Amino acid sequence: MENNETNNETNQDRIKQTLDSLNDTFKSAAEEAKSKAKEAAPKIKETLKNAAHDMAYGAAYGATFAGALAAEFLPETIKDGLKEGSNAGKSAAKKTSEKYKSSDCCGGECSPS
Repeated sequence: MENNETNNETNQDRIKQTLDSLNDTFKSAAEEAKSKAKEAAPKIKETLKNAAHDMAYGAAYGATFAGALAAEFLPETIKDGLKEGSNAGKSAAKKTSEKYKSSDCCGGECSPS
């Protein structure tokens, strides 16, 4: 009986050591993962910032190039219509923005900074 109890205690010690070792391994892996994530975050942020810049550049370039090229070939009547429509749109956007900024919507919390 005594031999059985000793074997049982030895097995329990081995299980405890194995679980402790596993726990230490997981803690170490978690700390390393956190460290690697902190190290990678600035690189990811820079990559996303550059991607946003490149997308904005491409959109602006494409729109401007297409508009400038089309303006060279459009009749004067269409050019005048585009110019007037553009000015009217800008004016309406400005009025809407001013109305929005001066309103007391949401106690002033929702107005853009």
